[in-house]
Amino acid sequence: MNMQVTSKLAKQGSRLVAIGERLRGLEERIERVEQRAEPDRLVLQRLKREKQRLKDEMHCHESLLRTLSRGLPA
Repeated sequence: MNMQVTSKLAKQGSRLVAIGERLRGLEERIERVEQRAEPDRLVLQRLKREKQRLKDEMHCHESLLRTLSRGLPA
């Protein structure tokens, strides 16, 4: 049982790292678009929606990680 939980924890941790990297890249893209003389509002809107989706996904993975970690003995 503990090996299954540990394996799931590792997978969730890896997913969190990957989402965090994608989120940072997206934030950089948003910043570059915003710095343009005339930023494309539609592009910004799409990028910001994607950023929110990634944040929501990260929150779900963090919640699952907390739940899984409760299943491990102290």
